[in-house]
Amino acid sequence: MGMRIFTPSSARRSLESIRPAAADMCRLYRVMEHQRPSEQSSDRPVDPGYFAMVQELNTALDKLKAVGVQVKDPRVGLIDFPARREGRLVFLCWKVGESRLDFWHELEDGFGGRRPVDEEGPWEGVAPELEKS
Repeated sequence: MGMRIFTPSSARRSLESIRPAAADMCRLYRVMEHQRPSEQSSDRPVDPGYFAMVQELNTALDKLKAVGVQVKDPRVGLIDFPARREGRLVFLCWKVGESRLDFWHELEDGFGGRRPVDEEGPWEGVAPELEKS
């Protein structure tokens, strides 16, 4: 199966369903970052709760992947939605904590090159009736 291509409206609809998983991913990643066993103390037992968090994090990541988004930075909750604009692949960009998806960027520009979404396009995607949410 190929990569799902979003339009601003389809990305916003999908965002509503994945917002909880993205927030969970971000929260868990930050907590785990501070509880991660260090290599220096590799002989010490790991808190069993850490492994439960790993499982929860994987569940959140699976939910995001199933929708077709790309996780760029799990620590801050940076998510990209592949899109087409004027025949080229770009990303619609959202970060945990933002109220809605309002930015896009070129593949090579990343977060620092975000630009406001212009609703009318030139966005390209599948017909709304064929789009899966």
